[in-house]
Amino acid sequence: MITIDSDAYKMLVGKIDCIYQYLKDQTAPTDDPTLNPAEVWIDNDEAMTLLEVSGRTLQRLRSDGQITYFIKRHKVYYTLSEIRRLIHGRIVPAKTLPTIPSEKN
Repeated sequence: MITIDSDAYKMLVGKIDCIYQYLKDQTAPTDDPTLNPAEVWIDNDEAMTLLEVSGRTLQRLRSDGQITYFIKRHKVYYTLSEIRRLIHGRIVPAKTLPTIPSEKN
């Protein structure tokens, strides 16, 4: 049988509570709108949805070195900032239509 002094026990429980609270704060999901896009990872399916492309197109982009990615346990991940970069790089500016001069009577 192990015995422990009451004060030592209370101090130990206090330290455990502090560690628990720290871990809880570190792993709590945040609704922070200033979340860094370079730290947000999305999987292949989410990337296909955001980019509106097929899985084969994403494979081609990876093979051509046009998008950086990370593979973990046979699953491909991309950073949100990389998806944004790819979207902005693919934007085609609208062509302005010629104006038709108005006729004066």
